[in-house]
Amino acid sequence: MMENVKIMGIVNVTPDSFSDGGKFFDASDAIEHGLKLIKDGADILDIGGQSTRPGYIEVSAEEEINRIDPVIKGIRKISDIPISIDTYFPEVADHALSIGADIINDVRGLDLPGMMDVAIQYPESDLIIMHSRPRKKEMTVEEDIQSFYEEKYQACQKAGIANNRVYFDPGIGFGKTVEENIDILKNPSKFRFKDFPLLYGVSRKRTIAQLVDENNPLERDYASVTATLFSAIKGVEIIRVHEVKGMKDALTVWQKLSN
Repeated sequence: MMENVKIMGIVNVTPDSFSDGGKFFDASDAIEHGLKLIKDGADILDIGGQSTRPGYIEVSAEEEINRIDPVIKGIRKISDIPISIDTYFPEVADHALSIGADIINDVRGLDLPGMMDVAIQYPESDLIIMHSRPRKKEMTVEEDIQSFYEEKYQACQKAGIANNRVYFDPGIGFGKTVEENIDILKNPSKFRFKDFPLLYGVSRKRTIAQLVDENNPLERDYASVTATLFSAIKGVEIIRVHEVKGMKDALTVWQKLSN
């Protein structure tokens, strides 16, 4: 199973990302970074033009498009690597897919009107559905997320979205307690819906800070790789990280020693 895990490298085209301080806000810098991640072993590039860090200030869909457009086009001129668009705006997803992106990574999990229409319009695209709703306190985190998955599964069935296009993401760090985030990390089987593949993204997040007492996000990569490796060993199919080379090396060594 570990042989099939895919590494998703993160490209934040934002001035206010919590994880890299806007280092790649300039399109040329973002393209260069994306190409480095490909060289380091990324299987997918996840390109986003809006920070969703705690306390973020939302930018318009138009601004988000202006940020991601030259980056996707620049990567596409050089590489055919699968590109994921990290957004919750249907207009952004539509534009990204029209210029060469392959995957909708919807951080609002189809909760905004119009995103399902975009998914229908591009039947060759994959769809990552993330749980980021406020927690329903009357449920356990497992019950809450599984209920969300069931709702979105039924919506996709009704819309004619093929099962092999769909991935689920339990949304580590979004509206959940530290204990709940750690439970999700430790027990992916509890947060899998049917046999749909999972995506986990914990890289540099506060959950990592809680585990190693590190306030600087840029100093959380070793711990991020370790936590992510743990989830990959437990069967998670896509792992979303900032430090691609470290993640690739960790997976390679684990696989060689395990065999």
